[in-house]
Amino acid sequence: MFWIELVILLLLIAWGVRKGGVFLTLAGGIGAFIFTFIFKAPISDPPLTVLRIILCVVIAGGAMQAAGGIDYLVALAEKILRKHPKSITILAPIVSWVFVFCCGTGHILWSLLPIINEIAIENGIRPERPIAASVVSSQNAVCGTPLAAATAALVGFLEEAGSVDMVKVLLVVIPATLLGSLASGLVMLKKGKELADDPEFQRRIADGTLVLKNKPKDEIVDTSKYSKQSKLSVVVFLVAMVAIVLLGVVKSLRPVLSNGSAMGMTDIIQIVMLMAAAVICIFMDKKPDAILDSPVFRSGVFAAVIVLGLCWMVNIFIGSQSEFLTSVVAQFTNKYPWVFIIACYLVGNITTSQGSTTAIVIPLGLALGISTPVLLAGWVVIGSHFLIPAASESLAAIAFDTAGTTKIGKYVFNTSYLLPSVAMAVVDCVVAFALASVII
Repeated sequence: MFWIELVILLLLIAWGVRKGGVFLTLAGGIGAFIFTFIFKAPISDPPLTVLRIILCVVIAGGAMQAAGGIDYLVALAEKILRKHPKSITILAPIVSWVFVFCCGTGHILWSLLPIINEIAIENGIRPERPIAASVVSSQNAVCGTPLAAATAALVGFLEEAGSVDMVKVLLVVIPATLLGSLASGLVMLKKGKELADDPEFQRRIADGTLVLKNKPKDEIVDTSKYSKQSKLSVVVFLVAMVAIVLLGVVKSLRPVLSNGSAMGMTDIIQIVMLMAAAVICIFMDKKPDAILDSPVFRSGVFAAVIVLGLCWMVNIFIGSQSEFLTSVVAQFTNKYPWVFIIACYLVGNITTSQGSTTAIVIPLGLALGISTPVLLAGWVVIGSHFLIPAASESLAAIAFDTAGTTKIGKYVFNTSYLLPSVAMAVVDCVVAFALASVII
């Protein structure tokens, strides 16, 4: 029955991905129905702790965006990039990583891409180089920040399993993803023809499609125009993030409850994030309901919905086949652990969503008894989902390159993102495994 149920599971995931959107979680509901009503599999609980963490984090992120905090961060990013325009191929992906790390969402990149494109063209640099590196780096940062829905899901799963705490996870994934993002910029330094020699760029100049702007190279970005509320929201959000990390590192700072037990990190994350959202709302000049309209909140809720359906289906499948998984499949994966890492990479490229992939691979990895270093080495590569041009960010970013240098190649796979994403995935994996082997 294992193979029949596995085929059904994979077909439903593929169907959900093809239909897109919320249907991915609905496919999970179909799977839960088939496994329980038809195959009589025992019911498993949905990952409620993970869902709570995700919702609390995106409420805080949505509050910061509603208060104008993300717009302020974008202005700071532009200021940094314009100070060092000649280094934009290296600097842009690092800045993208830092800002996604601080915000917990890759959506901030959409505001940065026009700036990156403009600075590159002004300085005679092929826009493909910083744009492609920044796109893959932004998705990589999602696996490095404690504020992303995918990372929250990972921590939730590991905390529930009693595998490893959040601090050790962050000590692994932060340097791994940061170095991976640096690698994505380094491999793009000489990618493609120089801008002045690019035929598509010259064609767009000749026919008037692209008009070069004569802007001063030392243009200063004015960040003083942003409100106190927007700046305060960033401060509050970052303080909350630091507080979570500090409480994770220094266990003595955690509240001791009346029953004598110290508060767990999953509860701390939820309470601190809700508190941060409340403080931001108190001081911002918009109604709190503005949070519900923010892209950060909507994307986070979507991630939670995906986790609910997919993870419930996967949990039911794992529960019904636990004996076979531990006795047969686990022997193979423990003998060849690289198989699990490749599986994580492929699933990430199929779903193009870190949250969805986390809901699929982490419960399965825990059920198989995959060692924590291998588990984290596999997980950090799920953001390198650029093997095929299916991710929305890889397609949308092409439109931001007004020089026409960022593109999908003749053979589909040879996109502008393939080289930086593969380099990034390799560095991510190697560094994560090495660090986890020492730390955990």
